[in-house]
Amino acid sequence: MLRQPLPPLSAQTSPWPLPLSGRRVVIPQAAIATLETHPLCRECLPHGVGFYPHAAGHQMRRPAPRDHLLIYCEAGSGMVECAGKLFPVRAGEVLLLRPQRAHRYRANPRDPWTIYWVHLGGTAAADYFDAIADSHDEVCLPIGHHPRIVAEWELLLSVVTRFRTLPLIHAANQLKALLTYIALVRHQREARHAVLDVARVNAWLQAHLDRRVELATLVEATSELSRCQFIREYKRQTGQTPMQAFQHFKISRACYLLDVTPLGVGQIAADLGYDDPYYFSRQFKKMMGVAPRDYRRERATH
Repeated sequence: MLRQPLPPLSAQTSPWPLPLSGRRVVIPQAAIATLETHPLCRECLPHGVGFYPHAAGHQMRRPAPRDHLLIYCEAGSGMVECAGKLFPVRAGEVLLLRPQRAHRYRANPRDPWTIYWVHLGGTAAADYFDAIADSHDEVCLPIGHHPRIVAEWELLLSVVTRFRTLPLIHAANQLKALLTYIALVRHQREARHAVLDVARVNAWLQAHLDRRVELATLVEATSELSRCQFIREYKRQTGQTPMQAFQHFKISRACYLLDVTPLGVGQIAADLGYDDPYYFSRQFKKMMGVAPRDYRRERATH
């Protein structure tokens, strides 16, 4: 279901005095209102875009922000406070600040940051943030230094200065390209730093077919990843979630026991950690297309 668009508004930007090399573009409210109803850009559109080089004295506080704000720290450092938590900001990190979450931030007085920023809205703006972050609690994320991110932001700045409909539609779609590239970079970086040994995970699952396994137990026993990283990396490598794989292993073992032993369905279910043999039978039929007893009968006739 698409989220409802925010009411038209201009970005609430900081009054930091721009140097000659700095840029700040705020899109007029009337133009935003037009874009929010246009099918080519209503899902995600810029409200304001900027570049602040060596931003000494830069600071901002928003008690109730109405739009999303993305900041990329290219150099220097700063800090951000959001939802009562304080985060240091270093070069190569992005900030994701969501609507209706009070925040404040400032450049480090001793090492002022150089930042690119964009205020954005639209029916799918939150979805683009979700593609970058694993949860809404993630505010400051390391992505590293990437010339292409700077180039994408510079391109956005170059096209957003013309307030006619077609150039702004182009700007909105350039913003989507920027956001999805940051999401790609962030998760590629995570994958490099979070290698999962799927063979080890599968061996552990195969050794515990006789019991119910909680995901948290599996993650702790077989990796050093977070639960979200674990699920994403396992699915990336195998095409299914760990619990789906565990279910397949159990049903595969059930097929073997039905083929080579005289054990009843209830005993097989118990041996595979199922408290309810009827639930086991439903899961078996869902995967194999026939109930366990029918499976055994069909195999016996071949």
